[in-house]
Amino acid sequence: MDLNGIVSSIPGMIGSLLLLIAALILAHFARKYAIKAMESIDFDLKLQKWGLARTDEESNTFLETIGTLLYFIIVLFFVPFILNGLGLAGVVDPISNMFAKFFAYIPNIIAAALIIFIGNLFCKFVKQLTQNLLEGFNLDRWYSKMTGQAEQEKLNDTHLAEVLSTVVYVLIFIPILTVALETLGIQTISAPIVGVLNSVMSAIPNIIVAVILVFVGGFIAKLLGDLLESLLKTSGIDQYSKYLNFKGENHIQISSVIAQVAKSLLLIFFIVEAISVLNLEVLNAIGTSIIAYIPDVIAAALILAVGVIGGNILASFLKEVSGSKVFGEFVRYAIIVLAIFMTLNQLKFAPTIVNAAFIIILSAVAIAFALAVGIGGKEFAARQLENIEKSIEHEEEENQRF
Repeated sequence: MDLNGIVSSIPGMIGSLLLLIAALILAHFARKYAIKAMESIDFDLKLQKWGLARTDEESNTFLETIGTLLYFIIVLFFVPFILNGLGLAGVVDPISNMFAKFFAYIPNIIAAALIIFIGNLFCKFVKQLTQNLLEGFNLDRWYSKMTGQAEQEKLNDTHLAEVLSTVVYVLIFIPILTVALETLGIQTISAPIVGVLNSVMSAIPNIIVAVILVFVGGFIAKLLGDLLESLLKTSGIDQYSKYLNFKGENHIQISSVIAQVAKSLLLIFFIVEAISVLNLEVLNAIGTSIIAYIPDVIAAALILAVGVIGGNILASFLKEVSGSKVFGEFVRYAIIVLAIFMTLNQLKFAPTIVNAAFIIILSAVAIAFALAVGIGGKEFAARQLENIEKSIEHEEEENQRF
């Protein structure tokens, strides 16, 4: 390079150096005042409120990161002009194209931000209006009365009116968010998210029907369960609960247990039906399996109840007849153990292992009984054989006399 070329490039180098100094100074002050501005509006506390930071130190680190990012963006913005002043146009082109695309998206970004901001304000207004209307109709009080939770209403911080108003907020905000994403015009980002949001919106009618089914099912289950409990209490079935207790005391309310089981079964049926409305194959298969398994559970519960009741009744009878408490308790536990094994077999709970364990236990009891009789009855058998032998000898002596 000749001297003239060097001299001619000096102004460009000086201009690039001045631009670099200006960029560094501007980036420094922009970073400094951006952090102060965020601190003045308590942005660090908002980060903790949003769950993006847990401590003050993490919040400050987050603010420093934002300021540093702004610093490098400003410096990077000056880089094309600095390199262009040095005559490095080939290096400048990729960076210039990047900034050109970025600035081209700025109107879309501003429009999307405005849509989200205004939409959020509108959704909050509708949410508050909906909550006020529902509270005006005393929805929470009526719901507490229907579900029997009136005594817990004061202890519960979350109310049904607030939940329903939040649902309304989400339902309105989803289309607004979809429009905002489409406004960005970035297909690689917006297309998948918009597809998911559209799927959610298309599923909302089914979700609403499913929720209504669950609410109606809960109401019907409670109504019929309370009616069944009242009828069973009137019939006097609770007095037989003494047969479910080893001490013969009435600690269990059979009517309440049966009513709760009936409520649970009815609610399960409605929940499974609500799941089928959602058209989710995996959940449908699970719900069908649960419904198919319920008869086995009911049969197993009946077997266990009959075993416990029968064991207690028979044990009490044997104690009165024979006067042997040990024999009565043995029969009681033998019947209960048999009922437990039959229950496990009905539930299809590892049937091979359960059957093998039952056979092993039964065989062990039989062997123990045989050994006990054999060892304990040895002297008795010896005496009986001795008596038989003496009787035979006595008969022979009598025959010889005659």
